Amino acid sequence: MQTECQIESNTPYYVYQLILLSLLLFPTSIVLAFDINPFKEYNGGAELVHTFEQPAAEILVSSIINPVHEELTIKTLFFVRDTRMPGYELIDDNLIRKVIRGVRWNDDPLNFLPDNPRQWLLNFEHASKITDRINENFDLFYRSHHADLQFLHAMASSEDESAQFTRAAIMSWIEFTYKVASGYIPVHTPFKQLHNYLSPKTSLVFKNFFTQNGRRLNWTPAYLFSLKCTREVVLPSTFEALDCSQTTWLPNKQDIQNIALGSLLHVIQDSFSDSHVTRNPDYDGNYSLIHGRSAIQTFNTYKKQSIRLHRGADSYPQDMDQPPMQSGFNLEEVSAEVISYVLSDRTRPRNKNRQALVNSKLRKGIFHLLDPNATAGSGKYK
Repeated sequence: MQTECQIESNTPYYVYQLILLSLLLFPTSIVLAFDINPFKEYNGGAELVHTFEQPAAEILVSSIINPVHEELTIKTLFFVRDTRMPGYELIDDNLIRKVIRGVRWNDDPLNFLPDNPRQWLLNFEHASKITDRINENFDLFYRSHHADLQFLHAMASSEDESAQFTRAAIMSWIEFTYKVASGYIPVHTPFKQLHNYLSPKTSLVFKNFFTQNGRRLNWTPAYLFSLKCTREVVLPSTFEALDCSQTTWLPNKQDIQNIALGSLLHVIQDSFSDSHVTRNPDYDGNYSLIHGRSAIQTFNTYKKQSIRLHRGADSYPQDMDQPPMQSGFNLEEVSAEVISYVLSDRTRPRNKNRQALVNSKLRKGIFHLLDPNATAGSGKYK
């Protein structure tokens, strides 16, 4: 049986080389959510900069991949700080860097990047080939884009999944990450004790996805968000066991909280990607809008979509540099409100945590469903 750490592949050596070449020359061939660029760093300003200690190949990749998630995150954190929303005084350069790390986590839950881009790509390519065989025995990386954890990207995991099922998974993840980010759940709490901190509904969803059949019972939020693994490829065909010996076992509490906040923001951001979620009002063009959006028609699924068409909506949104609109939902405003609640809750007594209020606002707002029974769609990307 395949386990959390052992996966076999039949990827030949020439494919290994071609995949890296495809990343260098044709990054749009790889399916992601809104683009991330793990080869750039926050330097204290409004823009990300290249890390010049990288090999030439990574620098080339860095120059042609758009850091959409990162720039949306910086834009929103600056909005909170500049408008002096509650909690703004906690925003400093370290918080921004860790939230950026967190917003990348959903795409890279084993933290292969930026140190091991070839391993990231080879594992992604392998997962794409064996998607119908991936189950709960596989690690988080394999499951996040190709199996049952696609709610981390505000997407349905299967073609017959209902909108209300997808939303329930999304809201459970938001509850968990909010409570970690705000300090309600101590970062070293074992997963087997999370039921003491989560609502009954979220406890059941979390168990189904993370601890079913006794798996990961001793994991903690700190371990989950600080995993840093490698999986060496023995050419031409074998992926060796996962090695997570690089994991920092006692990370700074605030760092884990900020990474959890980033993961929460990733889901909200992805819900504004038109290839992930079909919202009202509909519009022409294979791109996304982050302003003036409304209720959800369908959560979409990769299995019904063209990869090539899907990618068009995951680059910079059409209205990235435009101000928020007076009507509808604006990504920056929704995200900023969540950030403000999280940061200000860190200074409040634990019994004053406002996660339930935030989830209610999101459920009635950006995650309002026009038809709870609607099955997963394809949008304009079939």
